[in-house]
Amino acid sequence: MSADELLVVSPEKVAVRAGLKLPLTEEQRETVAEAIGDAFGDVAAYLGRPPLPVTLVQRGAQGNGRGGWQLAHDPVIEVLSTAAETGVNGELTGLYTITYRAGLNPAENPVYGKALGRYISASAAAHPMVRRVVQSDAPDARLIKQANVEGQGVTWEDVSGGAAGSGAAGAPPSLDSLKRWRRRGVNQQPGIAPHPLEITWRWPWP
Repeated sequence: MSADELLVVSPEKVAVRAGLKLPLTEEQRETVAEAIGDAFGDVAAYLGRPPLPVTLVQRGAQGNGRGGWQLAHDPVIEVLSTAAETGVNGELTGLYTITYRAGLNPAENPVYGKALGRYISASAAAHPMVRRVVQSDAPDARLIKQANVEGQGVTWEDVSGGAAGSGAAGAPPSLDSLKRWRRRGVNQQPGIAPHPLEITWRWPWP
């Protein structure tokens, strides 16, 4: 089972959680997809590593002296290709360009996959852009939080949910819910990580 098959976080799934009606318009789907992308970006920054398997290209890589490579991102899943680098005169530099796949893999860790999927879905649903779409789509839609027997004194839920990790209805879990998978004890040096444009993300939706 691939990570994409295990971790299904589609715009439609997030939209239902946010209270949007299906089917989504193209504009609505793009907005929800952008919110999902923002949530993945937040997770990647927090964890200090790719939250899903990604393909990366790293230039100027060196061997680690143990038959492997000194690579910027972990955990490494597989090295796809290696190419020796040359200088301006065609001489070998001793450095290599490495194409490899790295990142946490929900397919191998269902506990992580469930925690990641829950955070991404809830965080995207609570994204301000998505909440504005919900309010535009159904401005009068509110959920009853509490009501007495006579039907008076009704308390309504805040459509924006609550602060992350607050436990309030509709509030997304905080990033701390993923802290057990956070990269520890390694400070990535500037200039070592591949340029973002060289990273191919495989988002978990078609």
